[in-house]
Amino acid sequence: MLKKLFTPFEYIDKKVLYAVAGFQVLLLALAWGFLVPEKTFFPRLPEVMHAWGEMWKNGLFYHLYKTLSLCLTATVISILFSCIVSYSSVIPFFRPIANFFTKLRYNPIQGFTLFLTTATGGGRNLQITLLVIFMSFYFITALMSVIDSIPEEDYYRRKAMKMSRWQILWKVVIKDRADFLIEVIRQNLSITFMMIVSVEAMDKSQGGLGALLVDTNRALNFPKIFALQLTILFIGILLDTALKYFFSQFPANKKRSA
Repeated sequence: MLKKLFTPFEYIDKKVLYAVAGFQVLLLALAWGFLVPEKTFFPRLPEVMHAWGEMWKNGLFYHLYKTLSLCLTATVISILFSCIVSYSSVIPFFRPIANFFTKLRYNPIQGFTLFLTTATGGGRNLQITLLVIFMSFYFITALMSVIDSIPEEDYYRRKAMKMSRWQILWKVVIKDRADFLIEVIRQNLSITFMMIVSVEAMDKSQGGLGALLVDTNRALNFPKIFALQLTILFIGILLDTALKYFFSQFPANKKRSA
């Protein structure tokens, strides 16, 4: 088994890989807890855990709730908008519009921040708008890639069954590829967490992990900084795992994997 673990392309049972991952995490925790010198700017694991406990007592849950509610709201709006734009791309008139949105992901949005602040009134509306814009560009790009990769045989088969064009759109593009929508969300949700600090820092009165992290950075409190970074990372991993499991449970996905 040990030889297999170091052999390229060798099949390893998932349970074994989970055990290996757990062992590696344990080694990392032990090294962080006991091998890091005390007198250094790099915080030791006990210091980080103590800092996390202090922040929890002082309202970390509130900031966690504000961040998750912001992400959920922006994600739902972005998914709805992205689906409308992407699925309409099979209609020739709307195809250039959808393609235009995919190109906008190369355009930095910072230059429009002042305009968006004026248009939305700032605060929570601005934060949601910025996240929706960032997420939508990548959601649309990924969804259109899924649509473009659909084999033409799938369309011809439905045409042979005397389905109308609109029925084919619903069956082939939307319904049969609904599981891929979950995978697109999972792959691009990290963008939200990468942007959350910048977005929440624009109006710290709204709270959130990003706003808390900015204040902690200014105070140069390294244990708290690491504690917040690990909190955001842990939440992201949990969401990624949940979406991955949800994706695997779709009947269409199970049928393709069979």
